[in-house]
Amino acid sequence: MRDGIFKATSGALVMVKGVRRNNLYYYQGTTVVGTVTATTSSTKKDVEATKLWHIRLGHAGEKSLQIIAKQGLLKGTKTCKPEFCEHRVLGKQRKVKFGTAIHNTKGIMDYVHSDVWGLAKTPSIGGRHYFVTFVDDFSRRVWVFTMKHKDEVLGIFLKWKDQVEN
Repeated sequence: MRDGIFKATSGALVMVKGVRRNNLYYYQGTTVVGTVTATTSSTKKDVEATKLWHIRLGHAGEKSLQIIAKQGLLKGTKTCKPEFCEHRVLGKQRKVKFGTAIHNTKGIMDYVHSDVWGLAKTPSIGGRHYFVTFVDDFSRRVWVFTMKHKDEVLGIFLKWKDQVEN
């Protein structure tokens, strides 16, 4: 059994326990995550209670905690004002969505999507580390070609285009 302390991307420290089998740690038990919430004034007991309820309630804001405390739902705990919580700020961020694009394709090869993937650490049986895909927007047909080097894309595309057009 080994303990490990890992620094999470949010800056919090995470303590986990696990068993090492075949160079892989299997997680056991619960995770204790240090919080980024900071509070001012009040007693240490109030500060800890505020942190705990803030986390338990999904990083609730000060007003929400006060309303819940006034209703007596926090087991008689007095709450204080949290100054800053990185998790709460990150939780308020919204993902930027791509606008929906309308492609008015009337036939095959009017609009083609392409993607190149690689470098694969392990090559295929033929020694290939990359692949390129072509998707026809009209028919939704997909073609996949493997490559040893990225610079083969143009040649593969030109051969593919000739093949599809004929």
